[in-house]
Amino acid sequence: MEREKTTGSRWKIAGALVVATALAGAVARGTVGGGTSRFTAPGGGPVTFTGHLDRTAVLRGHDGLVKLELVIGAKGTATRSRERVPTDLLVILDRSGSMAGEKIDEARAAIRELVSQLGPDDRFALVTYANEATLALPLAPVNDTARAHWLATIGEIRADGGTNIAAGLDVGLDMIDRARTAGRAPRAILISDGLANQGDASRDGLVRRAGRAARGEYVLSAVGVGADFNEYLMTALADAGAGNYYYLQAAQDLGSVFAREFDAARTTVASSLAVRIDPGDGISVVDAAGYPLEHDGGAIVFHPGALFAGQERRIWVTLAVPSHTVADYGLGRFTLAYGDGAEHRTLVLDDLPRVACVKGEDEFYGSVDVPAWTRSVVVDAYNRMQQDVAREVKAGRKDGAEKAIRTFRDETEAANGRLKSAAVGERLQSLDQLEADVGGAFEGADQEARQNELAKSKGAEALDQRRVGSKK
Repeated sequence: MEREKTTGSRWKIAGALVVATALAGAVARGTVGGGTSRFTAPGGGPVTFTGHLDRTAVLRGHDGLVKLELVIGAKGTATRSRERVPTDLLVILDRSGSMAGEKIDEARAAIRELVSQLGPDDRFALVTYANEATLALPLAPVNDTARAHWLATIGEIRADGGTNIAAGLDVGLDMIDRARTAGRAPRAILISDGLANQGDASRDGLVRRAGRAARGEYVLSAVGVGADFNEYLMTALADAGAGNYYYLQAAQDLGSVFAREFDAARTTVASSLAVRIDPGDGISVVDAAGYPLEHDGGAIVFHPGALFAGQERRIWVTLAVPSHTVADYGLGRFTLAYGDGAEHRTLVLDDLPRVACVKGEDEFYGSVDVPAWTRSVVVDAYNRMQQDVAREVKAGRKDGAEKAIRTFRDETEAANGRLKSAAVGERLQSLDQLEADVGGAFEGADQEARQNELAKSKGAEALDQRRVGSKK
């Protein structure tokens, strides 16, 4: 819980810096070649879709990278009772031997608390897994009799055996698929504290199973507890299931995760978000806040999940523009598809973004929208670098982690020398602490444990901060 508070404080500071930069009078620079940096998708419905480029030019002979901030918003407020959606909530709980003791005790307590919060229109189910998976509680509506039975069953859960995540997913998602009812918002929460070592333990097999949630237009979130689980696998499962990834140092924080996921589910406004990018000639899609990029012919598609009432998600898409010759390029077509109850809607940005390749630095820097560039650095570039650092630390490569920090510093300082963003300057100053954290992880007798903890915490923090607004 303390880690969550610290992460939240850091993000508030970064957000305040960005706002301060904008309020200090940093305005968008003039665009090059008659282009524009802001785009809005027309149309009604409960969802809005806008885009904002951090620049309208790239410099000839350089990397050609441009960032587009996609903002996906849900209308309404989460406090209005008419927006409460009946929810089917499934918990898929690891009860392997490594969960014995305090972890399983805390998990039982968190599930009991979750059950107490369910309303009369909700349904609940519980799958537990060890060497095999058990449907401990089939999906059923809430009433006093059911609640009493659920609490008794939860109290009998014991930890023993291996970790068969595949079986847990198969049993749980099979049940949701069989019980789907129109007008309800299904959400599954997978919990594990260890490595998959029973059944199909392959990454591809597990990710394919998790993808059933996205294909079924519902959400699967993944929670890793403690020090021994594979954070990259759990992140991949959450991404494949169009849900959220959580890292918890202790199982006592499960209650807050359940509450956030349940509240997001019961205030769902739009489901099964899918962003499709049809790139212009010569344009390639490099990244979209770390979401898996799927190829659909010549198009790129990624799936950010669902939207709850009042939610605003900000996703930085990185694109590469040809930079070998002076010319003007259309970035392409950006489309958002989503489910609105039984309907499916589509929004399209109404003006195709255009970017020029220019030969002069003054012309290039004059095309930069400083507030947007500031956000792209503070939010996306910095946290992508933190993810790289986490991977290097996890692999025991101190030099690689330090190189990632140094590269980010050098490139950002060079640009900020021209653009003069105070918030970016503050972010650059914070690199000293990150370097100290990395150095500390490679000192002392418990280096491996320190490296594991730093990699997990920095990786989770960076993922959350890159995906602004993704969690309740």
